[in-house]
Amino acid sequence: MKLNLAWDYRRPRRAITIRLVVSAWLILLTVILLANGYWGWALLTGAGAVANLGLAWLAYRRASPGSVHH
Repeated sequence: MKLNLAWDYRRPRRAITIRLVVSAWLILLTVILLANGYWGWALLTGAGAVANLGLAWLAYRRASPGSVHH
């Protein structure tokens, strides 16, 4: 199953860096929302952060030397 965009293949380091920065922002936003009692929005942004980190991990595994490309 291919979850990453074609852009992740062409520029994997940049894509991973952007995904990590966006995930950090989403985690910070989640903490702020939780502190203010917005549980529903915090759940949504937290899920986005987890999904983005998962995609960054997949891009990292695909771009790392010695990985098996399918």
